[in-house]
Amino acid sequence: MSSTGFLVRTLAVGVILYFASRFLPRRSGGQYAGYDFAFFWMMGGLVASPLFDSKISFASVLTAVVTIYILHYLISYVMVKSRTMSRIIGGMAIPLVMGGKVMRQNMKKALFPLELLLSEIRQVDAPNLAEVEAAVLETNGHVSVLKKPNFQPVTPQDLNISPVEAGLPVLLINEGRVIKENLRKLGYNMKWLEGELQKYGVLNVKDVYVATMDGAGKLYYSVQTGA
Repeated sequence: MSSTGFLVRTLAVGVILYFASRFLPRRSGGQYAGYDFAFFWMMGGLVASPLFDSKISFASVLTAVVTIYILHYLISYVMVKSRTMSRIIGGMAIPLVMGGKVMRQNMKKALFPLELLLSEIRQVDAPNLAEVEAAVLETNGHVSVLKKPNFQPVTPQDLNISPVEAGLPVLLINEGRVIKENLRKLGYNMKWLEGELQKYGVLNVKDVYVATMDGAGKLYYSVQTGA
């Protein structure tokens, strides 16, 4: 295969990968089920195959990619529509700790070693099993941990405190450029913004890389550093 041909095939593979991943169900990395990973592995091998064997045609690759993609989409759709099918395809969550006691039979059934369980509970700041009320192995492999009441962090509700709702921050300055529309929505103007920044020693708005304001009216800013 010539260098030009390899370059063309590489660009074509990149385009196919983009469209194959663009319309996947939106999930974070820890939420993918087993069939999702099998789909990724197979899809990656299929799409990249023309780069390793010039005899493989893109028509065959596209046919296989479209077929597997449709199958993956149908499986995801069926799991959303049917709870029974969701349990069959995706499996069910397995309790590993209940009432503070380790479920030994469930640990064996899930082939889940005790060392891994201890590692998982340490990640939620529970270094001792005595602090754990329940732990469940989710269908995506993640372990959800519920601490005992005595070991849970104190909340404002426990202290009878009414927290102030911060809300989503509003962008006011982006790389030295003032977002005047957002400023007006909050009921402020340029003079007010410049005055607030001057309180922190910022004399020029263009020196500010980013500035935001949360729902509580707190202004955050960061000045530009370096080139």
